[in-house]
Amino acid sequence: MGIINQNNQKVSVLEKCSYGAGDLACNLFWGISCVAAMFYTDYFGISAAAAGTMMLVVSYIDLIFDIFIGAAADRSNSKWGKFRPWILYGFIPFVVVGFFTFYSPDFAETTKIVYAYITFLAFRILYSVVNVPYGALLGVISDDPKVRDEVSAYRNVGAQLGNLVSYSMVFKFAGMCKETFGVSASTGFSYVVFVYAVVAAVLLFSCFYFTRERVAPVKEENNNLMQDMKDIVTNKQWICLAIAGIALILYTSCHNTMVAYYAKYFIAQMVANPESADGVDFFITGKFLGFELDWESFYFIITGMGTILTILGTMIIQPVVKRYGKKETWIGCFVISSFITLALAFISKESLSIIIILNWMFSLIIGPTGYIMWSMYADVADDAEVATGRRATGLIYSSATISQKFGFANANSLPLFALAAIGFVANDINMTVETQETVKNIFALVPLVGSALGIGALLFYNIDEKKIQENSKKLAEMKSNSVSAE
Repeated sequence: MGIINQNNQKVSVLEKCSYGAGDLACNLFWGISCVAAMFYTDYFGISAAAAGTMMLVVSYIDLIFDIFIGAAADRSNSKWGKFRPWILYGFIPFVVVGFFTFYSPDFAETTKIVYAYITFLAFRILYSVVNVPYGALLGVISDDPKVRDEVSAYRNVGAQLGNLVSYSMVFKFAGMCKETFGVSASTGFSYVVFVYAVVAAVLLFSCFYFTRERVAPVKEENNNLMQDMKDIVTNKQWICLAIAGIALILYTSCHNTMVAYYAKYFIAQMVANPESADGVDFFITGKFLGFELDWESFYFIITGMGTILTILGTMIIQPVVKRYGKKETWIGCFVISSFITLALAFISKESLSIIIILNWMFSLIIGPTGYIMWSMYADVADDAEVATGRRATGLIYSSATISQKFGFANANSLPLFALAAIGFVANDINMTVETQETVKNIFALVPLVGSALGIGALLFYNIDEKKIQENSKKLAEMKSNSVSAE
């Protein structure tokens, strides 16, 4: 199929799907990153404290690179546009390094920790090289806010499909590889990641090939990096949205990080098995709909169906957003989902059906807020351009990735530090009841900190639908005046 006409302002279903495929590809690896804590403690084979420290240090170093990648993307230019070339030239290094990041070499623990620092940092930087310009691409696919909302919805659906295949199914797939090929759990994990890498490469190339950049800035002159950064850090709306984004990732990622531990070490019971490649097996005494479950199946039922419900929620929440507004809908999702996760702290592990249903409800309600957040960043970019006469889309979207990574770094590391503080050891047959209860409490209660922070930040955000339409009209006038002046 030929290249889509660059001057055609209509965004086709093919282009929307291709853009969504880009986040599907990124989330094949980002989904694994959401369970990287368990990968490093249970598969890679380092302690919770070492894994938590490594992930925290690497994540903070990586934050610095996002700012420069976003600014560099804003200032780049080619026959393919500003942002698409980054996807083209970055996707192969990204997937190759991604595979080696989640590969488990047979090294001594100290060497393993060094290997983890190097590969995880390289992976995070290359993720930014691809994902920051990819996110900024949404802001230039169309200058119509409604079209951007539609494209953002496709992105969220793609992201959730990626999470379904990686975050929700990676443990089950690794277990299947272990059983089928008679290998260790860590080797089975590597087999799965290799397949993800190949699929991600194809999807990212498709995203580059079938998408187009249509929105040019009002002015190319006065494009000063320091001025752009000053404009952003003094922009109240950006500050509110960045804090809300950090809070959302802290809220959901803490939940996502702990759900595997919750399934494996609270719901399931451990038994020694000398015939197993790892020396231990896990089983669940209760049943769901008459079926016996292992911990991987229980985890998949919660997260897999949760991902599907997130996609469904993204589709059905759009009328709610149109009626009540983006901010109000997001706050409502925070409040309702907080009561759900609070309830999980008081339910015994024998009530499997209730636990599963509550987790599904959590995903249905909070999952679609990702679509709202990305759409709001496009609104902030428009508002900033009206105020300053400059469009720093890449820098603004890099701030979104920074907020994700900041929340993600703390959400992954803090639970690990809590587990290390009480003497948690992965696959320990003598794990105490107190440790199991701590796993449950971290899973149910710690995410509420993010919810409270997010609600507080959104209360001060004031770009409503009326303001969005006003900015759209002003930008059209500014572009028209700019063309007339030439």
